[in-house]
Amino acid sequence: MVLKELIKNHSGKIQASLSTIIKIILIFSIFYATYYHLWHILFANIFLLFLLFTPYFLRKKYEVHIPKEFEFIFLAFIIISFFLGDIRGTIIQIFFGTAIAFIGFTIMLILFSNSKFKANYLLVMLFSFSFSVTFGLIAEMIKYYLKTYFNEGIVNLSDYTFAMQNLTFVAIGALTASVFGFIYMKGFRNKLMKEWVGKFKKSNPNLFIQRTESPEEILKLIKKGENEKLEFKSTLRMNLHTGEKDRKVENSVLKTIVAFLNSEGGCLLIGISDNSEIIGIEKDGFVNNDMFNRHFTNLIKEKVGNEFLPFMNFEIVSLDGKNILKVDLGKSDKPVFLKNSNEEFYIRVGASSILLNGSELIEYIKNKFHIR
Repeated sequence: MVLKELIKNHSGKIQASLSTIIKIILIFSIFYATYYHLWHILFANIFLLFLLFTPYFLRKKYEVHIPKEFEFIFLAFIIISFFLGDIRGTIIQIFFGTAIAFIGFTIMLILFSNSKFKANYLLVMLFSFSFSVTFGLIAEMIKYYLKTYFNEGIVNLSDYTFAMQNLTFVAIGALTASVFGFIYMKGFRNKLMKEWVGKFKKSNPNLFIQRTESPEEILKLIKKGENEKLEFKSTLRMNLHTGEKDRKVENSVLKTIVAFLNSEGGCLLIGISDNSEIIGIEKDGFVNNDMFNRHFTNLIKEKVGNEFLPFMNFEIVSLDGKNILKVDLGKSDKPVFLKNSNEEFYIRVGASSILLNGSELIEYIKNKFHIR
């Protein structure tokens, strides 16, 4: 129990150390494979190294994390690949095709989840398969030119057969991954598939901000009621009891936004009462929707900060003849403070936004954002 708690408290450091060890082993393996002309191992390990460095390449625009369980699989594959003997080429090619297809599958899901288009499952499957086979073809072309460069005595027929075998194994892996992805999207999800997809989504919530577009989907969302990831606000600035503009109402909206950003993200619906009644943003008294949007954007810039706008997606949606503002929020990669007379830090606990101060604030930021 003590060991489990110790691992949990130092999970960030453990994963960072594991990533470093894997990268060192991969670099060593790449040099080894190059020296002995083991092209299968070389390309597989270059691909894995690229995957591990992907978060660093994308960190300026996106926050991407590779779950530690995935890194353990990479490490196991690297070690096992040295002891597979004659069959390692086959295993490596199938693994390569499977991994690339899952990346293509993930790319398409991210694109669909961040757009207004409904996911076409067959298209996602075909894209992930084609994406993988294309990479396999490029790898075979590079191998051909490397063999030519090193004067390895290429024999046309045998090399053609060998290349076709490699591409076939890549295609088998790609087809396997694509079929599993298609099955998952159609809703036939076993425990293992749900667990692994869940781990990636949990590590990268900003890549999968759910944007429900149809009125029917939003009505279903409203019926669920408020929870850790969903909150309703009747208005943006109008106090419905006094009939006047109220800074406290604006502040309540901003507290929720900051809390979602500092936690795991969520959805805020403005124009919906606490008891799920559709009130509409018309109660805020703006001349038109553009003026409402402009005021909301200015509030975010002034009280939260421009740099956090990429973690938000907001739009006005019509429901039952009234307009509401739907704000989808991702998880911020750094602490977010509400800028009042003093800077305030909020997090999401259940269906409430909680203010943190003092040692609680310091400890939360240390653990959540790994800031020392």
